[in-house]
Order: sequence, then structure tokens, then C-alpha cells
Amino acid sequence: NNHLIIPPNGYTMTQGFHSFDHPVRLDSYQPHGHLRMNAASLEIFYPATGRTEQISQISKWSAIWHHSHIYHPDEAPLVPTGAVLVIKQWYDNTAANPNNPDPDQWVYEGSRTGDEMSHAWIAVTHLDDEGYERLVAERKAKEDRALAGND
Repeated sequence: NNHLIIPPNGYTMTQGFHSFDHPVRLDSYQPHGHLRMNAASLEIFYPATGRTEQISQISKWSAIWHHSHIYHPDEAPLVPTGAVLVIKQWYDNTAANPNNPDPDQWVYEGSRTGDEMSHAWIAVTHLDDEGYERLVAERKAKEDRALAGND
């Protein structure tokens, strides 16, 4: 987000969007920000139904962590062609944020620690339609077995 601006003693939120022209499996998610970012989420928006599914939520985020959240392959989110990844990040430029060096400053997008960023690294496995449908069917069969008590 090249237009990120956080007012003094204020809050802001950013959103980013990405879609693929083929299905993918999300393997990991690592949001990135600096001292004023305090939360992040990853969602999938399904245009065909208008439904949104939250995949990950990181609250009380800290710049000293920068963890990759790795999804187990059997539960990694499957994203159909045309679905949209929605990345949201929240920023706190107030004195209540213990990581904030100066809540009276305007904060802009930049690479310095005192600046802020709004992006995430997302690892994906690219799938063809056949591979996507196979994974969906395997997961459905496993869920059906678990519901029936046959696992």
C-alpha cells in the first residue's frame, strides 16, 4: 500500500486483494508491518456466492515476531479459480500502543522501522482443476467419515 498514512494519535486499516486465474492451496501466511501494526487477517471472498471466509486472524501482533503461520497440508485453505484473497491490517498510532515510539507523528508507508508497511507473504501450491477437485473430494470424504463415526 503506497498510500498508507496513519494520523497522529489515530488508527487506520488497510486492505489488499489478490486473485488467481487457477486454483491454489494456501500453504502459509506471514503478515508484515512495523511498530504500529497491531492486527492482521486473511480472508477468502467467493464472488459467485458473496460469502467471505476468514482464514487467519492475528490479534495483538508484535513487530518482534514476524512468524509464518503454516497450514497443515490436510487443512490448508483451498482457493478456487476467481476467489479473492483479502488481506487486512490494523494500525494503532496512539499512546496506548506500547510499541509506538511517538504517537504525535504522522506515519507514512516506507521501509524504515519508524515508517509502516502493509503487506504479507503467502506461500501457495498452484493446482490445476483436476488436482483441486481431487483435494476437495478427499476432504469431503474424510469429513463424511468423521461425521458418521467411521474414522
